Amino acid sequence: MSAKRKSFKVGRGNSFLTVYPWTHPRTGADRWRYAWRENENSSWRYVTCRSKKEAEQSAWDKLGEIDSGDIQWSTLSREAQRFLEEVHRLTEPSDWPAVLTFLESRKRSSEIVSSVQRFMNWKVESAGEETRSLANLRRVLEPMARNFAGSSIIDISPAELKTWWDGRVAGLAKKTRNDVRGALVSFWNWAVLEGIHPKESTPADRLPRVEVGHGERRVLTPREFMQLAEAIVEEWRPWLVLGAFCGLRPEEIAPTRRKGFSKSGKRGLLREEIDFRFKVIHLPAEVSKVATPRKVPLCDAALAWLEWAGVEEGQTGPVCMRNPSEEEETKRLGKVVFKTGWPQDVLRHSYGSFRNSLIRNLPQVAEEMGTSETMLRRHYHNPRTKEEGEAWFEMRPKVIRYDPMESTLDSENKKSGVR
Repeated sequence: MSAKRKSFKVGRGNSFLTVYPWTHPRTGADRWRYAWRENENSSWRYVTCRSKKEAEQSAWDKLGEIDSGDIQWSTLSREAQRFLEEVHRLTEPSDWPAVLTFLESRKRSSEIVSSVQRFMNWKVESAGEETRSLANLRRVLEPMARNFAGSSIIDISPAELKTWWDGRVAGLAKKTRNDVRGALVSFWNWAVLEGIHPKESTPADRLPRVEVGHGERRVLTPREFMQLAEAIVEEWRPWLVLGAFCGLRPEEIAPTRRKGFSKSGKRGLLREEIDFRFKVIHLPAEVSKVATPRKVPLCDAALAWLEWAGVEEGQTGPVCMRNPSEEEETKRLGKVVFKTGWPQDVLRHSYGSFRNSLIRNLPQVAEEMGTSETMLRRHYHNPRTKEEGEAWFEMRPKVIRYDPMESTLDSENKKSGVR
């Protein structure tokens, strides 16, 4: 088993850059990356290198360039620069990843039958054997592929897939209809990862999902959260904090790669995207699950717990290198704290419920969490009293001293909470 790669700093004069391990979201290749900017008002730029030694030398050279101002912005021909200027005129920065992916996918798009076979081979290889779950996938995907035989994936329209879908699920139970949809979504997600379909919404994404009934959403108690804080491995402390006090999705903090994939090759949150001065997280489109940028407020509790988690102003690089589910950390925590297993989405449930108990504004909470008010009501919200919300956001780590600033969560008349 290869040794775990660790971040390191390269210093020159009074400046330094943090070099951190990075894995290519599509190829899985291990690389090294660092972020730099000329000054506080400049945008972050990223440099990726193949080896640790190359990254160290590159960071050293970059520090020298920044110090002297001798930065080479482009070696492109005038024709290429004019072309890029035209693209820049016609698009917004948020459009660029989709444009590139679309052009790449047009070149790579493959015939549907062969693509389904490749997908199934990949699933069998990942699972190590032919399982019942894979047999269910075959029962959905192979008839679909035969129906569109001869067509490229990219040429199958949402309307065409919907017509096939209507015939396939007619008369099926609600859960079974959703299972069929899930199989199609899994296949198209893989196609996006392989670069044979654009990153924007796929035909499978647009198929209707049937609402099945939902029970009460599980939320944490302050006591349970403190138990989690004591039990969690230090590497994943930021994951715990950002879920519980900011409502971020686990995949937005660190996409899962274990026996699966992150749709569109999304990356996780970077430390430089946490703005401590203005107390807000700038979540870009390439991190957000719904591909829409959003701003998430940093309450005093989040600031205190981020300090406990080792996330501080001035740092760069990923907040978490891996998702806890990759090492079955959530399964371990579920056994230690809950005895019955990890409650699904319990951190987002807790944030959404306690946050709304304080501000009584579901649309605002939904916007902060990157979802709709309808989805928030159905999947995340478990009504709590104002006193319960105050107790939640008054929690502080036991291992640090923290002088709370003016609260961003309307925590006037605070009640005593877990300390």
